[in-house]
Parts: sequence; structure tokens; C-alpha cells
Amino acid sequence: MQSTTESRRASMPTFLGLLALTLCTGSMTACKPDPALDEGGDTETGDGDGDPGDGDGDGDGLAATYWQEVAPIYYDSCVSCHREGGIGPFVLDDYDSAAAWAQASAIAVENRVMPPWLVTDDGTCNSWQHSRALSQADIDTILAWVEAGAPEGEPRDDLEVPTLPGLEGATAFVTPEFTPEPEGGFLSEFDEYRCFLIDPELDHDQFITAYEVIPGNEALVHHVLAIPIDPAFDVGGGMTNLDVIEALDAESPDRLGWSCFGAAGDGVAIDTLPVTWAPGQGVVEFPANSGTQASAGDLLVVQVHYNMVDPEVIGQSDSTTVKIRFEDEVAREGLFDVPDALLDSLFEGDPYMIPPGEPAHDFTWSFPADWYIGWNGTTSLELWGFFPHMHAFGTQMKVRVLDEQGQEVGCVGDVQRWDFNWQLYYFMEQPIVLQPGYQIEVTCTYDTTDASEPISPGWGTYNEMCLAGVYLVEP
Repeated sequence: MQSTTESRRASMPTFLGLLALTLCTGSMTACKPDPALDEGGDTETGDGDGDPGDGDGDGDGLAATYWQEVAPIYYDSCVSCHREGGIGPFVLDDYDSAAAWAQASAIAVENRVMPPWLVTDDGTCNSWQHSRALSQADIDTILAWVEAGAPEGEPRDDLEVPTLPGLEGATAFVTPEFTPEPEGGFLSEFDEYRCFLIDPELDHDQFITAYEVIPGNEALVHHVLAIPIDPAFDVGGGMTNLDVIEALDAESPDRLGWSCFGAAGDGVAIDTLPVTWAPGQGVVEFPANSGTQASAGDLLVVQVHYNMVDPEVIGQSDSTTVKIRFEDEVAREGLFDVPDALLDSLFEGDPYMIPPGEPAHDFTWSFPADWYIGWNGTTSLELWGFFPHMHAFGTQMKVRVLDEQGQEVGCVGDVQRWDFNWQLYYFMEQPIVLQPGYQIEVTCTYDTTDASEPISPGWGTYNEMCLAGVYLVEP
């Protein structure tokens, strides 16, 4: 299994792309109250009748105002970022500031750039837990307010800035202070992938049920993986996992950790990949009262992808914190995987090259549910989670489940406006049941109109991926 990789978009050619970065940068979860506090996952704001706003509700056609109709939406969906001291570049809990940014905000919400939520969320392809997407009624309310000239309305003091979410009951693991250096070469010209070994000191079998990653240097860190490994596992040739790690580490004795493009490093055997962090994530809580096993004596390998396409960050260091919640029991065990046939084509002797000069080039591949069915003695599995991932040329991704006759039995996820800066695991309201013989089909779409040469799969900033992370749970 190859690891997920990340590279920040090389360019944002449209105004909306720039606006997406301007309106709210940082943790996606920080831009919305803690989803655990909103178990209903309802994205509607107001009286629930589908009419814009939640003001007097008398239907007399009065223009929406900031305090009566718009502020409740902003406080619910935007103010965690856009407040004094927040990571948003301006505040939305103050009328004067909100009015000054009204036109830009209208463009962002109308095009569903903000709040950032990349999967289609209109019921045509799955329904999602704790959705951060605005309802159409909320969008219409904001647009009506802006169209009316952004009137203030009657000030109120009953709205509260939501508490920033954080993972409670977690153990924090910290990577050493490390100064990365670009690997160089065609596949990682500006990047370094480094693994670090941490002993979580597990004295009995437990389950990972949630995580949160806090990069120490956001300009450097482009993804983080945390992987439990059995140090005594026999990988063949008289070598254990720990033997392989020690050999890899010895290849660069003057530097901390070891080079590792593939998960925990070449030759290191892993069972699951429970922590996958990329820009835009916050707290990740596993669904369905499930978790992935971490056994007594397991070690933790943390892989960090450092990106240095910006020459100003060369020479800077990072120490990243990974918070993991361990629990003694879960109702059901889960399994994470990050398959990517585009990346795998590098190892098949004939890499798939994405042609240049095309505004919408599709790459479609599939993988069988039979890869996983049989794990833990299962005869079927429930697909609960979806993690889409591409690089700078990616624009869209759609994932479907097909039966043995090639008929769609479930739409996993549909990303119509890919944005590298906002990535997270999406967990479904109801799972898709995978049966023997089913296939998971993945289609990635790339815009290569600005490329003069074919785009190679790979780990670097100017390579591409078509990764569809999945979270599977025993029935």
C-alpha cells in the first residue's frame, strides 16, 4: 500500500480560488462548531420551512438584515474562524466588518467555496454526518441581504461565538524538531518524506477512535500519517519490522528519522492507516462507535511530508503534534486504506502519464471489495468513510460502488471543485454495504491546459495522484 501525498495547489487561476484562501484559511473544523455538539448534522438555519432567514418569519417580504437573519448563519458556520484573534483574515461577528466584506462573502457562498466542504451535499451522491455545507436557504438569505445593501437591523447580544473544537481525552505525540531538505529528482523535486518512530507505551490492546494533528510549521507540513506497527512482525528474510526500520534509519545517521515514501517505509508491514491528515482537517472522530486496533507493544510511525516549493521555507524546521484517542473497547473494528492506481502505475513498468493541454482529462480505475472482505472473518463490509486526494492539476473526483454486472449500487462521493487546501475524511450518514464481487470505481479529472509536458504520477508538488481513501467497518 502506498501512502497518501500532498502538494499545495501550484496556482489558483480564478478569482474564486483566491477568494477561497482569503475568506478562511486554516483548520476546516475550526470554521464550524464541534460536530460532536451537533449530532443531528442539520445544516438548516432558521425556522425550517425553507424560507430564507430566521427573523420575524411573517413572510412580508422585508429585506434580510445582518443581525436578524445573517448573523445567526455566520455565528453558526463562519465565526469560529472569522472573529477577533481567529484564523480568518477579517471578522464576521461585527456588523461593520461583515458589511465591508459582504460582496466577497456572497460570491464565496453562492459558489459554495465557503464554508469549505468539497463533496456534493444535495442528496444526489450520499448524505454526510456533521455537514458543514450551507443550506440553499442560508445561501439565499445571505444573497438577499447583500442585494439589499447589507442593512444592519436591530443589534442583539444573544449570539455566542462557538468554542473552538479540540480532541478531548487524547494522548499527544510530538515529532522531533526537524529541518527537512528537498529530496530532488523528478518525483520529489521540492519535497521530503520523513518517518519518525514513537513508542506510545501501550501495555494492553486498545483501539484508536479519533485523532487531531497540529502541524508545527504549516508552511512546511503538507501531510501527516500515523501508523501503528508490530515491531516483532516477521517481514521475511530473517527481518522483523523493527529490523527494517533500524536499517532504514541507519542510511542517514546524521539526520533524524528515515526516508519513507511508502507509508512507514519500504519493507515495513502495516495493517491499517488510521491517521491521515492534510490541510483543512481538524478533529476526526471515527463513525459507528468503531475504531482501529493498536496492540500492546505496538510502535507508532509518524510520516511527515514536507514541501519546500517556496524557497523561503528552506532551512526552517518543524515539530508536529499528533493527538490520538485510545479506547479499550469499541462496538466494531474498522480498517483504513488509501489505494491509488495512478501512483501504483509507477511500479508497473508503464506509468500513466496525464496528457498536457486538456481542460478535463479523466483517469478512471477501480479496485475490488474482495481486497478487504474476509478481514476479521467478514463476508461483507460497511463503507463508512471517504477521503479524496489529488494535487495541483486535480479539479474533480467521483467514486461509485458497482455490482458484479457493473451497475451502480451506491455513490460514495462527488467532488466538483477540488481544493487542496481543504481536505478531510467525509463520513456517511448511512454506510454502503460491500458484497463479494463489488468494485469501487474512481474517476479523477485534471485540468492540464497550462502544462506543456505530460504529468507524471508521483509524490512531488508537480506530480499527480488519484487517491480514494476508504474507511471500512465490520458489519
